[in-house]
Amino acid sequence: MLRGVAMLLVVLGHTMTGGTSDAADTTVYNVIWALQMPLFMLISGYVTRYSKKAKTLGELFAGLLKKTVAYLLPFVVWTVLIRGFILGEENYCSIKYVLWHMDAGYWFLFSVWTINMVYTVASFASEVLGRGRCVAAFLLTGAFYAFGMAVLASLGILVGLDFLCIKLTLYYMPFYFAGYAFSVLGDRILSKSGGKAAVGAVSAVCLAVFAAIVTRVNLFSIADDVVGIMIRCITSLCGCIAACYMLSGVIKPESRICKAFSWVGVHSLEIYLVHYLFLSLIKPSAQPQLMSPRGALLCAGNFALTLALSAVFVVLLNAGSILPAVLFGKIKKRAKSK
Repeated sequence: MLRGVAMLLVVLGHTMTGGTSDAADTTVYNVIWALQMPLFMLISGYVTRYSKKAKTLGELFAGLLKKTVAYLLPFVVWTVLIRGFILGEENYCSIKYVLWHMDAGYWFLFSVWTINMVYTVASFASEVLGRGRCVAAFLLTGAFYAFGMAVLASLGILVGLDFLCIKLTLYYMPFYFAGYAFSVLGDRILSKSGGKAAVGAVSAVCLAVFAAIVTRVNLFSIADDVVGIMIRCITSLCGCIAACYMLSGVIKPESRICKAFSWVGVHSLEIYLVHYLFLSLIKPSAQPQLMSPRGALLCAGNFALTLALSAVFVVLLNAGSILPAVLFGKIKKRAKSK
């Protein structure tokens, strides 16, 4: 459900900037921009608790290959084949342009792949060296993960942080690790006496910090210096903690709205890829301001239309086995014959 919420924020944010003239300057967009991708990364780190840890080199390479197909195949297909050849965006037919301008396209897939590569290798090394000891494995994973970040940063310094979207990958890697850390330590914290109260208190403080910053600082436009990055990171982390705490308190798996959010979460990769095709289909001659009645109605209409068409498209494309494999990297297992 939380992944579905994050995906809906992405679609809403793109709808707002594509159909109105001042979306990036509003507090509403500030909130969305601060939460959408950090929340995605945090959840991606958290769900590593459900993944089988590689304990042999064979399992390690199999895991790396599976993640490579799942993320890089859709990245190449949608970037080069669909946007480059089919939609005629010639820049995406140039390897050099794609390598240095991933943030203009489906950068998220490449960043998630890079982070997964670093985490999977770090997790494997920690499993081997930690010898089943939970705390030792956690600390070793953190150390190897930090080493992977250092290697990426060094590569970025040598060839430029825009290469392979290294800048954005490095920015989101701490959120992924934060999710992983809570997946390991969360149950222990909550099981302690006063653990739930402590988590609630921390979440309340995080909500207050998040609200104070997003109403005063335009996170989208502040400088990309050390201070600006720290402000963004602290704001997003506080927002993610508060959002996860509040949403987890109202989740009722049997409710229809939760099932709808969960469906979006399950198909978040597909929606991320296809929603670009349906953005801002209703285009007035002059873009209105977001907070005006006309702007709000336009944004709501485009959002509903984009989401509905994307959902229909995802259902159609997921029919069979070939299209899901090629377009979304989802290899369906064949049912065993009796």
